[in-house]
Amino acid sequence: MDVVTIVSATSQIANSQVVWSILCIGLAVYVLKHSSKLEERLLNNLDKLTAAQTEQAKTMEKISENLETVEQRMDRMEKHIYSDKKKESA
Repeated sequence: MDVVTIVSATSQIANSQVVWSILCIGLAVYVLKHSSKLEERLLNNLDKLTAAQTEQAKTMEKISENLETVEQRMDRMEKHIYSDKKKESA
């Protein structure tokens, strides 16, 4: 076989629809296989982020409760100080 015949045969194979069909099917299978792995990794990451966000929400709730307690104490102190000043001025 000479070079021209080999190139001609290779060109005919490359231009045939069967080869392109096989390549497209192979590509589709490859993409589907790897996309499922990617989806699994993304879901695992989402689970971790959800757990972390839940912990943050609990922490923020505790901080809010503590701030309310401090605010209530400050209100009581202000009322006590105001009533003492009122008694002194009377």
